[in-house]
Formats: sequence, C-alpha cells, structure tokens
Amino acid sequence: RVVSGKYDGALKAEHGTGRNTAPFVETEWGADAYAVMRDLKSLLDPDGMLNPGVVINPDPQAHVTHVKSIAMVAPEIDKCIECGFCESRCPSRRLTLTPRQRIVVQRELASMRLAASDSSELDSLSNDFLYAGIETCAADGLCATACPVGIDTGEYIKKLRAEKVESGKSAEWLANHFAFAEKAIGIGVRLGHIAEKIVGVNGINSVIRTTENFTNSTLPKWNGSIPHPTRSAHLPSPNGRGVGGEGDFIYFPSCISRQLGVPGFKSQVSGPHMALSEAFQIIAQRADIHLRLPANMTGHCCGMPFQSKGYTRAYQTTLHKTLHEMWEWSEHGKYPIVIDTTSCTHSLRTCADDLSEEDKVIWKQMKILDGIEFLHDVVLPQLEIHPVDEEVILHPNCSARKLGLDAKMLSIAQRCATSATVPLNLGCCAFAGDRGLLFPELTRSATEKESAEINAREYGGYYSSNIPCEIGMSEATGRDYVSIVHLVEKASRQDK
Repeated sequence: RVVSGKYDGALKAEHGTGRNTAPFVETEWGADAYAVMRDLKSLLDPDGMLNPGVVINPDPQAHVTHVKSIAMVAPEIDKCIECGFCESRCPSRRLTLTPRQRIVVQRELASMRLAASDSSELDSLSNDFLYAGIETCAADGLCATACPVGIDTGEYIKKLRAEKVESGKSAEWLANHFAFAEKAIGIGVRLGHIAEKIVGVNGINSVIRTTENFTNSTLPKWNGSIPHPTRSAHLPSPNGRGVGGEGDFIYFPSCISRQLGVPGFKSQVSGPHMALSEAFQIIAQRADIHLRLPANMTGHCCGMPFQSKGYTRAYQTTLHKTLHEMWEWSEHGKYPIVIDTTSCTHSLRTCADDLSEEDKVIWKQMKILDGIEFLHDVVLPQLEIHPVDEEVILHPNCSARKLGLDAKMLSIAQRCATSATVPLNLGCCAFAGDRGLLFPELTRSATEKESAEINAREYGGYYSSNIPCEIGMSEATGRDYVSIVHLVEKASRQDK
C-alpha cells in the first residue's frame, strides 16, 4: 500500500509474489482498469482454472492467507525461495532431482521430524533421497551461478555426505600416506591395462557385471580411455638458465595427471606416448619459459577427492600438507605455481574456509595459475603459432566456467586451430571425479543433449582441461577428448 499509494510505484509479481500483490492491484491501476482486467480474466478463464487467486483476487486478505510454511534446515539453503532458476544448470535434472527439489525434500524431512511423523514414511523418504539426492549430485556448484541468492546446493550435499561418514580413519590414513596411495593407483591402472590387452574392455566389463550380480553392489566401470600412467619428463631449462629468471614458474602436475596423463589410445593430437606434463613442458621450453617440477611432488594433492566424499579431516590434512610444500617450492610465494587440472586449481583457490589461520596467511601470498590462463596469458604471447587445419570443439568444464576461464580457453583454441566451437548445449559432464564411474547413468543423462550436438558432425579435435571430464566426455560421445595443452603443443611445432 505504501508503494502503490504513497509513492505511486509499480508492484512486482513473480515467483509466488502474485498472491502478495493481488489485494493492491486495484489501488495501483484504479477501479476502471482493474475492472477491465477482471472481466478479461473471466472471459478467458470462466472456471478460474488458470493461476487461481493470483493477481486477480477479490480477497483483501489474500496476501496473508494460506501462507506456505517452510521448515528451517540449514543456513546454506534456508534462503531458497524455490524459484527454480538453478534447475537448468543441474546435471542430474533429467535423472533424479534438481537443486530446488533437493532442498524441498530436505524441508519435508525436517517438517516430518518436527511433527514426529510415522517413522516408516520418514525412513522411506530418507532412503530414497540417498540415491536421488546425495549419490547422484555432481556437486559441481553450477546451480549457485544461476541462483539469485548464490546458494550452492552441491556444497550442502557434501555436508550431508560428511554427516553420513561413520569413520574417517581410513581416509585420514590415506591422507597421511598419499604417496603410497598414489603408487597403488598407478599399479592398479597398469594391471587394468594388462587385463584389457588380454581380454579386452568388453571382457572386463562382463566380469564386472557378473561380480555385481553376486555381490549386489555397484563397482566402478572400466573405462577403456583411461590412459597409461607415466612419469613426468624433466626437460632441461631453456638456455641453460636455472630458476630465478622472470620466466620461472613452479609446475605442479595434479595427482590425477601424474597417473592418468597419457592418452590411452593413439591420439590425433600428440601421439600415443606424450604425457600431459611432457607436452606442458615442451610448450614452455619453446616459449623460453622455465618450468620447474618439484622433486617431491609425489604424494601431494589438493584434497578434493576427500572433500567431495565428505571426509573433511582428511581433506584438511591433505590441503595443509600440499600448501606448505607449495610454500617451499615457490620460495615463499616468489614464483607462481601452475596446475594442469582446472578442478584442482578451483579447489585450491576456493579453500579459504577450510584453512587454519596460519595456513591462510601463506595461501594469500601464493599465486596459483591454472593451465588455461598460463597458456593464454604467459605462453602464447611468446610462441610462434601455426594454426592446425582443423575445426575443433571444446568442453569448458564447470571449474573453468566458475573461474571465468572459458573465454580464455576459447581464445586459445581460436589461435591454434582453423575454428573453435563451444556447444550450445554445453553442460556439466557429471563425471565429478568418480560419480561417472559409480553411476554411469548420471553422465549419460547429463551429457545427452551436448553429446547429440557434438556427434551431429565430425571435428578435428575434442578438448577440455580436466582429465575426469575428458574421460566422461569421451565415454559419452565416443570421441577422444584430451587437454587443450595438446592442441597448443601441436600448433607450436616448428616442423609443420
């Protein structure tokens, strides 16, 4: 009444507020205009079936009648007004639940607990939510980019995962012995490739299906595109320079690129045996930039694998150890640290809330660069580029988009190829570390439209900047997705 009467202002009506404004529409527009609206409504909708009681409502108390009661659940999601803007960004929206639906279910569970509802109904809803709400959430955070109040439902789901962790001792042991875990993973991947050569991918998957029938559990599906592990090549510094020049950077290959950084099949980009770290260093050498690989990088990780599963203490332990090593590698923040896996970059740049005050002090003094911005801002200006005669397509992953690096990724590809395209139906691949292995239906559903667009024609190359996403997109499309680093390496060769 103050807006429409005292200040002669206009009332807003969207996302449920049409009922709030209904008693004041006549005040705003006047009796004659309101009568026209009312009569048109009655002509077009004589039975009042379309949005009954919204905007056109004779009840002067409509704005305080039948008010929806919302149970308080957690500070992370209590601000949600259930507008649904988040839903178009959610990778699980066509499979299970959207962020809005996850929040609504949590509110219903809270209401049932407050009302002491029948325990069987409560248990049934809680059990259904485990798969639909928790296990199939990619926790990619894209929902927050569309939310008017910035709610990241994925972060809330991680909190629920943490609450379900009965004991994190095994995870904490791995965090304290990550070098051992890394070596074990490498051995596992090697054994997997030996088995693949003997019985083939189909044979391995057949064994897995048989095992699942007996164990009634879900095992990770073998992905034939998982690359062979390799050790990073230590290339000589350009012009024999040691660390200390203006072009010096610390290169930290992520744990996943250390283990899975080589294309598993003959790649159309860099050949069958070029490691991601090797390609990275070759490019830097051509640009007369010195990348130093720390001798003790094995056993260090950003901690994201623990965080996404709810192992908070293991995550914080891993993060603490890695940041302190980075502090030493960078000579107390003197040299930037370059990371070749964008999700790891995002994790390290957004970890402030999980740091002790001591760790936060050194974290603020270090400069962490993602491979995309390193290539775009530092390397390309110093490289002689010979664009490859190919049309390429990109998958800027969720982390790249949240960091605002998707435009730089496109710019790199446009300089290094005849043309570069980002799919109109670009979404999250929902591979999410291991979600795509444990729940392959999630990746299939999340990538359905993007995959159809990609496979509508042939491209000369398929690129991203995150190995799990590359595996997920390769699985979804049947195309060989590799790092954008390989495109730059190919375009900067001198023998073209």
